[in-house]
Amino acid sequence: MTAAPATPISRPATASATTPLPHMAQLDGLRAIAAGMVVCYHFWGPARQYVELGGIGVRVFFVLSGFLITGILLRSRAHLDSGQTAAGIALRRFYIRRVLRIFPLYYLALAIAWFGKVSGAREGMLWHATYLSNVHFFLVNAVHPGQWGGHVGHFWSLAVEEQFYLLWPWVILFARRSWLPGIALGMAAVGPIFRFVVFSLTGNDITPVLPLGCVDSLALGAYLAMTVLPEFKSHPLVRPIGATALWSGLLLFGAQQAAGQTHGFGVFRIVSFDLAVALAGVWLVARAAEGMRGLAGRALESAPLRYLGTISYGIYVYHLMLPELLPRIARRFGHPNLFAPLGNLTLPFLLFYGAATIAVAAVSWHLFEGPINRFKARFEYR
Repeated sequence: MTAAPATPISRPATASATTPLPHMAQLDGLRAIAAGMVVCYHFWGPARQYVELGGIGVRVFFVLSGFLITGILLRSRAHLDSGQTAAGIALRRFYIRRVLRIFPLYYLALAIAWFGKVSGAREGMLWHATYLSNVHFFLVNAVHPGQWGGHVGHFWSLAVEEQFYLLWPWVILFARRSWLPGIALGMAAVGPIFRFVVFSLTGNDITPVLPLGCVDSLALGAYLAMTVLPEFKSHPLVRPIGATALWSGLLLFGAQQAAGQTHGFGVFRIVSFDLAVALAGVWLVARAAEGMRGLAGRALESAPLRYLGTISYGIYVYHLMLPELLPRIARRFGHPNLFAPLGNLTLPFLLFYGAATIAVAAVSWHLFEGPINRFKARFEYR
């Protein structure tokens, strides 16, 4: 992070009528890329050999969530401070809108996983239904290392997001405004410290699935939201996200990858990964939010990529279940070897299940999520 004067983020896209944040088109493209990283990691063997693409994609999602949710909450805080709304109303509208966006698809996916007997679903259903999948996986991994998750293992990040949504509004709306940048930076520091302490004490290599184990990604996204608002411009702890964040993240990531080639440095690998990706990710989100120019900007604003970003929640939720559900359906209809030619984690496997995931997510968006999402217009933030 540089010490240059803060520069407001420009947002060429139009604002929504029901949210205090303008729609930043390139962030949709970034969501699509993050979702694509996760899908490639889970569906294509070579994507797992060198770089943990799935982990990178999830941390970019976290930075995006921290940035967007904090931006919304800070504007709600401004309405609260100016007397335009009451705290109870602000909280109620925030939670209703989050419930409308998140709960229907998530619980539909849980129902599909239950009736489809997706591995990892039934034995942890109470944990999944209460958004505690991450805690469940951590406890299972402590007893049976590496045997956690099944085909609902990706639900850990959905639990983390929901835990963040549950607590963060109270901080933004009720803590002193001058404390907020310090709180965000303090949370960013808590993540690596928590991973170091818990992993050192337990040896549990999925410590980052716990809420405090990955809070640095969310916190840096939240800090970014503060750096672009004029009311924080003169705050002594607020600096724009510049190239220093990017290069710090890349250098730390390079060190983390180098350590992964050895049999030692286990603690360093666990501690450094999230922070490295979050530092580079927050720079990337900042640039996409203000609008990248050139080829990168045009790519992020392309209609196909933005559409995939729009349905990215469905892509993420459904994708890992399909390689188990579709062959089971084929067997039920008397075609047990229908998907055998795809192999396992091959390029054809990636292409087929990637396309199937997009198709399912698109149908889900247009027939299920979208219509429900439109009810959010009844609960405007203003």
